[in-house]
Amino acid sequence: MSIVKGSRQDELVIEHRRIGHRLRSSLYLIMIIAIVSVGGYLGGYYDSRSQLQQLSVQKQFLEHNLSQAEETIQNLSQRVSVLEKGGEVDRKAAESFRQTVRELNAEVARLEQEVGFYKGIMAPGSADRGLRISKIDIQAAESPQNFRYTIMLTQVVDNSAHIEGQAAINIVGQIDGKTSVLPLRDIDSSIDDLGIKFRFRYFQEIKGELTLPDGFVPEQMQVVLQSSGNQPQRVEETQRWFILGETHVQQ
Repeated sequence: MSIVKGSRQDELVIEHRRIGHRLRSSLYLIMIIAIVSVGGYLGGYYDSRSQLQQLSVQKQFLEHNLSQAEETIQNLSQRVSVLEKGGEVDRKAAESFRQTVRELNAEVARLEQEVGFYKGIMAPGSADRGLRISKIDIQAAESPQNFRYTIMLTQVVDNSAHIEGQAAINIVGQIDGKTSVLPLRDIDSSIDDLGIKFRFRYFQEIKGELTLPDGFVPEQMQVVLQSSGNQPQRVEETQRWFILGETHVQQ
């Protein structure tokens, strides 16, 4: 073949493709991905099992206390009845027994509520699944405008994955005859943002202390939960103030 002097010559490069090497690299990559995925799944599974076992132990402990309290109530009630009929105790002593029974009944109600809470997490009904606001409670503190609040968030899902997002909490009331909305950030010195971040697997408790401004009459507490992720959820609940356990209703 003749070559014309001064003409452009293409350089021929022969590349030896190492098909076997590429195949092995791909297999190694697939194996690494599979190992990491299985490891992550097993880690999450055993973590979930550990937390479920802790919940089960707590539930059994509460049920034991509940049984003991109910037995004590029954014994005290029988003793009050016997003593009153036999004339062995005066009226003040009988009233003391009755007060003890009333306190034990209140404790039984509290224990039953807690046992129900743990049962709801460990054996939920189909309507209970997903992100929920399980409890909103406010108790009066030492000064008239100070209150302690507790909000319980729960999640019940089959895979028990962590859920995260933000909770927006507002107090609605009246001041000088006009409706006013107070974000929790403005009345709780420990809160810096409008939304409180949450992240949990089964439940999380949001608690703190708030101080209402002078002249403010609370009417409602509003709680809005917004989760993030592939399947975001939004949960809202409004609770009337006097139901929250306050010892007095402000006028």
